[in-house]
Amino acid sequence: MSKPALVFLCQRIPYPPIKGDRITTFNLLRHLTSRYRVFLGTFFDDPNDSAGIETLRGMVEGLHIDEIRKPWAFARALPRWLMGEPLSFALFRSRGLDRWLDQIEAQHKPVTIFAYSSNISAYAVDKFRRVGGKDPRRYLQFADVDSEKFVAYAKRARGLEKWLFAIEARRVRREEQRMTLLADTVGFVTQDEADLFRSIPDVRHDRIVVLPNGVDTEIFNPERYPEAPFQRTGPAFVFTGAMDYPPNVEAVIWFAQEILPGICRIFPGAQFLIVGSNPAAKVLELTRDHAVTVTGRVDSTAAYLAHAEVAVAPLRIARGVQNKVLEAMAMARAVVVSRDAMTGISAKSGQHLICAETPQQWIDACVSLARNPGEARRIGQAARKLMLDVYNWEAQFVQLDLMLGPAASAN
Repeated sequence: MSKPALVFLCQRIPYPPIKGDRITTFNLLRHLTSRYRVFLGTFFDDPNDSAGIETLRGMVEGLHIDEIRKPWAFARALPRWLMGEPLSFALFRSRGLDRWLDQIEAQHKPVTIFAYSSNISAYAVDKFRRVGGKDPRRYLQFADVDSEKFVAYAKRARGLEKWLFAIEARRVRREEQRMTLLADTVGFVTQDEADLFRSIPDVRHDRIVVLPNGVDTEIFNPERYPEAPFQRTGPAFVFTGAMDYPPNVEAVIWFAQEILPGICRIFPGAQFLIVGSNPAAKVLELTRDHAVTVTGRVDSTAAYLAHAEVAVAPLRIARGVQNKVLEAMAMARAVVVSRDAMTGISAKSGQHLICAETPQQWIDACVSLARNPGEARRIGQAARKLMLDVYNWEAQFVQLDLMLGPAASAN
């Protein structure tokens, strides 16, 4: 008996799995292809990502990829925004994807629609409505409460930006409520995010579940990276992430301006390595300080983490579980995090990582770990054990199969 068909929708091409949501979507996709004939609809906005298309084509039964070309994509999305749609949703509207999904429905009758991220989920709930037949199961992995992210942006912004973010927050909230009513299951990566969503009026509590992120403990294994990819001058403090993402930009600027000078007073050769693709202009400006290195896109963030004294995640806006923290812990690094970056991770400060809030706490934690490699090693080893025991992907796949039901194991 052939495998059932599943449509998998995600906002960014999931290969190569080198950052954030793409790591999660790739691992989910990899698992689902073992149980379904998967039809993948997705987007890319970086020409470098086109190199992953052939790999994905070999993984799935059918593939449709649209390119988002900035800034033209914003001009194309403007009419929909003026009609009341959230901009973050309008950017992912595509006639080509619409037509392709219609073809998949007509030819393959998928039994499940899996959408990752709220801004792509409208395709899952607004299509595949069958007359006289059984609708497919709709699983929406919102991961985070995106409307709250825009609320946080609005609180920190001023003037026109504040107004625009406030509008986006209201519109995304409206869509989250609407889509939850039409879905079978809506997933979040932490219990805190799920509880926050349950507090929103007019959502179906019985449809909300928790599906945590995992981490690939084989790729993120310190023994795989014996050679440092950077020239060492002193203790290395590493931040990883997409460097055009506003919370990441804000985090590294804060660390470079508020924390790094205090570290350098103790360790004049200290290095702050900012490792991630598409660094914003504000990030590149940080390299005026000789202690700061901005790498841009790299083949392996794991190699940088493997040779860091400390991994840092000083995020002031963070929703859900931070993959960057899980990966650094899997690499057996001592990690210093803000309270927000620790959300949803069942780790204890002082045992698996260090949580710091004030600038002085950050300086003290980073200096102490650099001075005491034995303590840093103890924390790092406890962190990796936690990742192996609780956060490996196989544990999350078992939970996913239970959520999707019997079709997930059909042959």
